[in-house]
Formats: sequence, structure tokens, C-alpha cells
Amino acid sequence: MPYVVKEDIIAFVEETKNISQGSSGIYDIILYRDFIGSELNAQKVSVISVAILNRNGEKVLMYNNPIVPGVSDSLMIGSATNNEAGKISFEITGIQSRALDPGDLNVQITLIYSDFYPNAKTYILPVFKIGQTIEVVDPYNPGDGTGGGTGGDGTGGDGTGGSNAGLFLGSPQYVLEHVDLDLPSSYGKMSTNANNPSLVTEIIFRNLDSNMIRPVSLENFLVNRMGADKIQGVITLYNMDDPSFYAIYKILEWSRVDITAGNNDTDNSDGIKIKVALESVSNGPGVEETVWRIGDNITFQIDTHGITASSLKPSGILTYVDKNLQVQHATDGNNSPTGVTITYSPYYDSYVMVEVNGISVEVGDSTSESSVYFSSNNGATAVEIEAIRAGDQLIWNSEVAGFELEEGDDINLIYEADVDEIR
Repeated sequence: MPYVVKEDIIAFVEETKNISQGSSGIYDIILYRDFIGSELNAQKVSVISVAILNRNGEKVLMYNNPIVPGVSDSLMIGSATNNEAGKISFEITGIQSRALDPGDLNVQITLIYSDFYPNAKTYILPVFKIGQTIEVVDPYNPGDGTGGGTGGDGTGGDGTGGSNAGLFLGSPQYVLEHVDLDLPSSYGKMSTNANNPSLVTEIIFRNLDSNMIRPVSLENFLVNRMGADKIQGVITLYNMDDPSFYAIYKILEWSRVDITAGNNDTDNSDGIKIKVALESVSNGPGVEETVWRIGDNITFQIDTHGITASSLKPSGILTYVDKNLQVQHATDGNNSPTGVTITYSPYYDSYVMVEVNGISVEVGDSTSESSVYFSSNNGATAVEIEAIRAGDQLIWNSEVAGFELEEGDDINLIYEADVDEIR
């Protein structure tokens, strides 16, 4: 029963599961908060990402919720109504499994709460094993197995069948031509403005890679996700000749480059420039390369990580409409209706602060364990804090609070609501 822990988040699998190259398999992971058995509500996480890593620790496959077209496959989220609030699932297809290295099947899970107070919160869980990939060799051509190559030296013959072939399967491939940001001269070429990874702030890719294929994953992210949806992302550059050397950059902005004059800037002979900021670079005793060099064969992968609030109008703002409310009914013991109702549904299921005559009191989701709770049925049952909705009534537990409320006592409800509902 493998599991990993990051702060208060636990990822757990019932048992490991093997997969053969070329076959498909569905994998289930349970997310818990604080302790095993207390399932995390995966529906409340802004972005969940599961990356399958190769033996060198680089991402080979990605599964996201929400899905990022052209970048990841879909990640399925369980439902609390089916007692599967913390369950996440993904399918490795037969085509995808061919890109997996034989050996341990390792994953890394990333959780992003874009509405976490006071700042967005990202959990990157440790890598853990969920199974193994079983190599499948053609019995009639055993020398043509995955990673075996056709040459007698075991390096993959022509350089395309070696141990790294599956690692970058389907990924864009470029040759670094300049480290002074000069324009790439032809398809399959790229430029940076420095060879030191920490000094790279701009990158230019031609619109066709070395295989004369457009990097659609990059263009789709820049145009549709970053441009239209205002989603942030990172680009990871890998040295294909030495995959242990890679650098992760946050994408700040982008533009098209009209390399070939006389046409528009989206032609195959043009390019894309991105401005970036380094977030991390590979390190450790196994990493021998430290700089980008002219002639390096390079590929990249795109990851998303939430919504940039600075690019959007504020969606959740404090509302003052529920201030100086009056208790309508004197309370009598626990589960006493107050006649005070909340006007708006809290933004993103966030917390509601309750003040009674200027004193803050604890809000809970139990009928007997907190001073107050909200209810949609006059106190018979409590609604969970994250499920409070417009029109729910404030219910008083005097035995917990230590005193009763009188008619006319002041109540303040302090919370954020969706700006479009308020205005």
C-alpha cells in the first residue's frame, strides 16, 4: 500500500499495478488530508496534475484536471456523493504505454489551490511508485525491442532507437543555434539570450521543429490557455543528449516573430518568442551538464499551474450587505434558529466569519460542536462550511457558546461573494 505525504496531504494507492508496453491500464489514487481515512475533497482543488516520470525523473506523460488540450490527457475526479471525494483516476492508453521505460512506474502529483488564503497554495508531492512497466520484445526480432536499437554497440544504431527514444516520443525537437537571441536561421532551430540557465530570459523557437512539425502544444497553450483563459504555465527545457540536464521556466509573456519578411507572422517560416523566468534547474551528483551549448538537441514540455489573478477582474470581493443584521428570534438552547440568513453564496466556497455584538464566534458544520452553523432546513441539519449557499440560516448553539441570543442582537456576516452577483 504505497503512499507519500506532503505537509497535510497524503496520496495513497491500494496496491501497485503493472502494465505491459502497448497495453492499457486504469490507475486509481486516493488523496487524504491530515490522515488516511479522511478523504480530501478533490473537487475543491483548482488544478490537479499527475506526471508519469521516466527513470531519469523527467515527465513522460501528463494527466490534468482540468485537461489542457495538446499538453495533457484527462484526469478523472471522484464524487463526494459516491463516497469517492478524494479519488483521482487516469488511463494509460496502449499508445502511451509504448513511451514508458521498462521498470518502476513512478508518478508525481501536483495540487494547486488558486483561492487559498491569503495566496495561492501549491503542493508538489514526492515521487512514488504505483507499479511497473513490463518490456515487450518481438520474439521474431528480439534486437528491435524498446530502447535496444539496431546497432551492435547497443546505442540505438542511428541514434533514434536508443534508451531515450521513448522519453521524448512526440515532443518537439530543436537544435540550439544561438545564445545571443539572434533569429534562428531555419526550421528546427531555436535561440536563447544566454547559455547560463539562470540568465535565460527570452527564447525564440521556429514555427517548425527538426521534424518539420509545428509545436502545437506550445502555440495552443500560449493562445488559448495563457491568452484566452489567463492560465499561468511553465516550460521545461530538456537537453536530449543529456536528459539529466533540464531547466524549468515560468512563462511571463509571448509574441510572434516575423522572421521571414513579406508574409504574416504566423507562417511556418516565422517563430514564437517567449519571455521567461527561471524557477528551477536540475542538480545533484548525476547531473554533469550545467549550461546550454550551441548544437544541443533540445525539447520541451508545458505544465500549467493555476490562474493569474492580475490578468483577470477580481471574481471574489468582500460584501458588506450582511452587516448589522438583527436576531429575529430569541434563542433557547442548541439548534436555535436566529432568523438571520446569508444573502450570497460565499465565493469559491470560502469561509464565513460571524460576529455577534462585535465578537467573533466559531462557525462549524455540526449541529452540536460549534457556536453557530448554517442550515437550509431551520436547523434540523447543518450544511458544511464549504457548502453554504445564499438563503441558508444562521443557527445558534447556546450550550456551546455559553450564552443565549436575544431578539435585536447584532450579527455581522463577513465573507467574499462573486463580483458578478453583487454588481
